[in-house]
Amino acid sequence: MNIILCYNDINRFFTPGSYVLKELSNQNEIFINAHCRIPEDTGICRESSNPDTDLILIVDDGTHFKMHHERGFLPKKCKVAFWISDLHRSDWSVHRLQMIREFKFDHVFYAQKNFRQKILDCNYQQHECSWLPHATDADIFKPMPWIDKKYDIGFVGYLNSKREQTINVLKEYVNFKHFASVWSWQACHNMNELKIGLNVPVEDDVLNMRCFETMSVGIPLLTSRVVGNGMEDFFEEDKDYLAFSDDQELKEKAVRLLASPDLRKTIADSARNKVLAMHTYRNRINSLLATMGFNMLK
Repeated sequence: MNIILCYNDINRFFTPGSYVLKELSNQNEIFINAHCRIPEDTGICRESSNPDTDLILIVDDGTHFKMHHERGFLPKKCKVAFWISDLHRSDWSVHRLQMIREFKFDHVFYAQKNFRQKILDCNYQQHECSWLPHATDADIFKPMPWIDKKYDIGFVGYLNSKREQTINVLKEYVNFKHFASVWSWQACHNMNELKIGLNVPVEDDVLNMRCFETMSVGIPLLTSRVVGNGMEDFFEEDKDYLAFSDDQELKEKAVRLLASPDLRKTIADSARNKVLAMHTYRNRINSLLATMGFNMLK
């Protein structure tokens, strides 16, 4: 199978595209021509594709927005798919939605469940778009039992006003740690220093990369409660994670977890088992390939 993979990781190392490339690169039967870190893609498909190209996959990328120039140069049998993220922020979604409108993809996969209507509004039919959440790379995000638990609660990611407000509440009661500008293996190492992983989504994208990665590392997840955006489709509250809707509930759940090592382990183990079984990037790639009519990875 021949795949052209386009993704962007400028200043955002180990994005979903990076994990997809890592997984596909381990497959002997797949030939990949990958492009990243480019501001413009006019001519890429023309130069990279050949009559045997089966799939062009664009992952989580707002830079490859000139695909409409390429349609006439693509092999007739070639299918084109877009796995899109970050529609929850209007400043990030502009080019992505522009791409979807200007180039008629064979299929659009969207990472946030409640953004289906945005895709349909770009003149796509129900069968031309599918929900495909983020995932984890279990080779990278895994338990490291030799690392000391230095902090009660923490998270990896950038700060915004919403996250700062939550952190300020917790700092009054627990030993809190924020890790900024770390990715992949370093992020995993830092997360293993935590007793509890915190997830405060930017908007309502609660089922984000950090959610799956925290569970994959084997620490319990304490997250904002968001109903209707996918969390309850995969995980059970109070069994696989704890959630809060306000500051008081945040304090209560944090104290409850910190007071019981057994509860932390029970929740962490339950969530990790589900993530490893159903929510790796291999799982997501297989869902994508099956939807596009290709054989799944062996």
